[in-house]
Amino acid sequence: MHQHQHSGIIEILLGSLADTYLMIPVLFVLYFLLEYFSHTKQLDLISKLKISGPLGPLAGTLLGIIPQCGMSIFVTTMFLSRRVTLGTLVATYLATSDEALPVLIAHRGEEMMILYIVGLKLLIGVISGYAVDFLFNKKLYAGLSPEVKSSHAVEIKHELEKTKYGEIAFHTLKRTLRIYFWVLTITIAISFVLFFSDSGQLEQLIQAHPNIQIVVAAVIGLIPNCAASIAIAEAFLHTGLSIGATIAGLSTGAGFGPIVLFKDGKVGAAAQILLICLTVSIIWGYLVNYLVKIIS
Repeated sequence: MHQHQHSGIIEILLGSLADTYLMIPVLFVLYFLLEYFSHTKQLDLISKLKISGPLGPLAGTLLGIIPQCGMSIFVTTMFLSRRVTLGTLVATYLATSDEALPVLIAHRGEEMMILYIVGLKLLIGVISGYAVDFLFNKKLYAGLSPEVKSSHAVEIKHELEKTKYGEIAFHTLKRTLRIYFWVLTITIAISFVLFFSDSGQLEQLIQAHPNIQIVVAAVIGLIPNCAASIAIAEAFLHTGLSIGATIAGLSTGAGFGPIVLFKDGKVGAAAQILLICLTVSIIWGYLVNYLVKIIS
């Protein structure tokens, strides 16, 4: 029995490595292109989107879709300086998926599902952003414009500046290895759970409680760490996590934006904004699952 478990553990480790190592070149290319765009074209895009005007929630959604946590930081700093509305900030947060999209893209064969998720996130961000602006009368940040202290907010300035290809490649490599480490770690953890339990019963248990899934995934998504979005993406691919729960979890995951919101803004206001995002994400999660059930 002990020998069987030992060989099983080795198989899990080797299997997890075999299932994921081909992601490394895909992630590197994706992140290099994103870094290049960030340092060369992003300021032009931001200026053209006119995020401070009536198209704010739409612009915020489009920025949030870009797999760069810097976008949520950028919009957060604009909100704290009263240049964008609450609806624009909420739209950006809901559209952000942190590192989930590059991870899903690196898992080949998931192209259609990625399109569905991006489409849903666009819809959720735009509708929710304008709804929040309507309900709160295009509310701006109520506190004094704070001095930007967060290191994450300072880093976004560097990300928007032009830099050399060597620096872009080095930063891309670091990001690729960091994300791959989390993907490998979470894949191993899921494999261990499936190995030491009845995988069929586990999937039945997850699928038997779709409502609880949505709430749990949405709460996990609030964790401001790439591991949360990667865990949700991997759970969706490997454990039967519903599309509604996946959307809810990826909608609450807003990168490092909330950290800047809490650190540089008023704590009470930041908590209320995240509560709005959590509530909206859960509602959309239920709605998506309901629509999928009707369609299927």
